[in-house]
Amino acid sequence: MTPDHVMIDLETADNVPTAAVVAIGAVVFQGPNAGLQFYTAVDLHSCLAAKLTMSDDTMAWWGKQSPEARAVFADPQRMPLLAALQEFYRFMQSLNEPRVWGNGASFDNAIMANAYRAVGVPLPWKFWHDRCYRTVAAGIFQKRQQQGTHHNALDDAISQADHLLAHAREAVV
Repeated sequence: MTPDHVMIDLETADNVPTAAVVAIGAVVFQGPNAGLQFYTAVDLHSCLAAKLTMSDDTMAWWGKQSPEARAVFADPQRMPLLAALQEFYRFMQSLNEPRVWGNGASFDNAIMANAYRAVGVPLPWKFWHDRCYRTVAAGIFQKRQQQGTHHNALDDAISQADHLLAHAREAVV
């Protein structure tokens, strides 16, 4: 059976692999489950309690973002880290051998792997199924069109997946 390709995007409170996760967005963009989406905001305090990190520079950067993007920090439906990762785990279990694309070889996928380790839950994909959108996007000479709110995890995941499919189809088959 054809594998599913999933674009994930995280919003975080730091820019290192130990970063606290503020939101998780994902979209299945190729494969039998194409079109399925996942989104949740994550409670920052639960991330800090799990020893994930927050940096002053990243939080200052957040202060310069749009009110729509910053709203994630007060989202009334945000979940504790463990619950959010368990929900994402269930989402991933419904997919066929997911190939997981993140925006940077050392960013989204690495941060998710560290967050799963921090709460003692196994990573919901095989590490050799990691894919790097940023590497492929560097060779695409068409600018990515942003859909929805920039720095909303789901909107960014959808924008990245659409960009990849429109301009580098051969890279994902």
